Amino acid sequence: MFTIKLHPILYILLFLSGLTGKISGFVLAFLSVLLHETAHLLTALGFGYQTFAIELFPFGGVARMDYSLFNDPIAEALTALAGPLESIIFAMLIKVFSPFLQLPKITEDLFTINLGLAFVNILPLFPLDGGRIIRSFLAGKGGYKKATIKVTRFTKLVVLVSGIPLIYLSLRGVVPLHFPFLLLFLFFSAREDNFLYAYLAQKDKKTTVLEKKGLLSSKVWVVEPGKKIGEIIPFLTGKNYHLFFLIDKHGKILGEVTEEQLFGFSTLSSRREYRLRFTKNC
Repeated sequence: MFTIKLHPILYILLFLSGLTGKISGFVLAFLSVLLHETAHLLTALGFGYQTFAIELFPFGGVARMDYSLFNDPIAEALTALAGPLESIIFAMLIKVFSPFLQLPKITEDLFTINLGLAFVNILPLFPLDGGRIIRSFLAGKGGYKKATIKVTRFTKLVVLVSGIPLIYLSLRGVVPLHFPFLLLFLFFSAREDNFLYAYLAQKDKKTTVLEKKGLLSSKVWVVEPGKKIGEIIPFLTGKNYHLFFLIDKHGKILGEVTEEQLFGFSTLSSRREYRLRFTKNC
């Protein structure tokens, strides 16, 4: 179904943890992150999106999935939620069954690791799971491009404001020392996704589904002169096929445009300045 890739630094950390006698904690954290990312992949697979790999890094993991998922707000939000939810459920199960397992040290560490994993990942910072959930919610209101800009800017603002206090608290031993490094990682990771590529990947996926099933659910849009066509594309999310009715200022239908034709117009608009303004048909 998928492969597991390890960052080279993890091998160094494994060696150091063995020397310091903390290898059990390292292995438990490794397995917890692996389960967390597996929950993402299985959920994406349930929505019909292909899964490729789990990549594990010193500060966590990344589930590599079909990029068209990031053009499907509901699927992306639930896929992102699956990771923290799995970590919380696993932590609760460990707590309930710990008296029967009779492994107090291991069960306590597993409970702490998974609860911490859920808490950190549910933070509304991009590209953490919480940030992706917020992005998916905002995408339904203003498109993926604007939604991603908002969550990435918010993430960088939070990192800049909380960075110095967290460094101070970590030096005092109040919070774990790796927290400031995690914030630094988020600052450089909070980049805008290529929403146009996600849309194209989703469009190709819909074409394949249409060839297999012979039908697709659709959304109808009403379009009138005014906006650039490039401004419409970020709103085209999900597995629905989009059909556009062009109308004049009197509301008379002038014709219809398919998704394929829209993309062609978008390419031509830069040369011919072809413009449209659209309002969604409720």
